[in-house]
Amino acid sequence: MHCSSVYFCMNMNMRRIIAALFICICFAASAVGTKALSAESILAGLRSNITSAPSVDAVFTINTDKGPLHGSVILAGDKYLLSTPELEVWYDGKTQWTLSHSAKEVNITTPDVNERMASNPFAILTAGKEYYTARRLADSKGNRVVKLTPTDKTSAIGSFTIYVKPADKWPSAICVDFEDGRRIDITINSISAGKARQASTFMYNQSRYSNFEIIDLR
Repeated sequence: MHCSSVYFCMNMNMRRIIAALFICICFAASAVGTKALSAESILAGLRSNITSAPSVDAVFTINTDKGPLHGSVILAGDKYLLSTPELEVWYDGKTQWTLSHSAKEVNITTPDVNERMASNPFAILTAGKEYYTARRLADSKGNRVVKLTPTDKTSAIGSFTIYVKPADKWPSAICVDFEDGRRIDITINSISAGKARQASTFMYNQSRYSNFEIIDLR
């Protein structure tokens, strides 16, 4: 083989190696970029459902050691009404009323975002990105899974794990892990866009609970 032919073959081989390396580097960069964006893109789709609706209605089940606990929630922006057989929680964007049927009392507070998420796990669905870091986990039972870790180190919550249905981008479950080791597993039985709600929906109506003690903690 002539020197020129040897040189040509070496050049061809070198070109193939460089091309292969270039493809690998591009693929790896693409994969890293996709993974980095995937958690936020999943959350963006979920939030689009929530923010584009006048309100969101959900029925859920909390799995506890004593058996399932059923409840419902209405969300409208950062306002909400959470109802279970034991508790009712109203939040109008500033003031929160937490009613305990067994204690026959109502606590009034002005909670920060961490306190709202601790009392109502659904509040994480409307919390801003500055309140957590997001990481995508492996899909589970056909759901896309995102783990959210609060950025506030003093938060009582260690993390939220949100399961999102890829078909309609609504959440199917929320798991809350607290720093003290407790865990709440919430199955969302149904969730959909609802109608516009009056402001009074998210405010405590004292006339309905005239025999309840009010404890003002503001």
